[in-house]
Amino acid sequence: MRFQVSLFYVGILLIITGSIGAGIILSQSSKSTTSFSLDSLEANYVPVKIKGDGIGYYLISSESYQNNILAKVIDPHGNFLDIRKVTNKVTVDYFHFSHGDQVTLEVTNLSDKPVKITATIGDTRVQEIMFPAILIFGGALVLVFSGYRKLKNYITEQPDENKS
Repeated sequence: MRFQVSLFYVGILLIITGSIGAGIILSQSSKSTTSFSLDSLEANYVPVKIKGDGIGYYLISSESYQNNILAKVIDPHGNFLDIRKVTNKVTVDYFHFSHGDQVTLEVTNLSDKPVKITATIGDTRVQEIMFPAILIFGGALVLVFSGYRKLKNYITEQPDENKS
């Protein structure tokens, strides 16, 4: 008995495996989420412990569409890893860190009115997610190749027009 697996199914399997692996890695990453309300010129801090070096992220969302918020990512030595003025409802930004330690997201309300904010800071674990990303990319290439093979021999011709 011979069992044949098509390239289409191999591509789908690679994409599913890579997606599950990426989801597991990202669910185990270190992150911290806090919701708070800030009055005018008030600040709040969201700390997180990170390991090694890599790329971190922060997500800031608020209930209003017009904001004037200052977001700073600070390492334990007081160095700014990232600084950004947030003016929209949802903002995601990334920063590089070169040592494993605690980093802190400082969120300051620069507007005259109070604002309710949800802030998340975490580690992307970019080094560990490379293998699942390669699986997903390889699966997509296999899907494109299998589609090309199917369509390569498919010839479409237009019928001759009736000329009367």
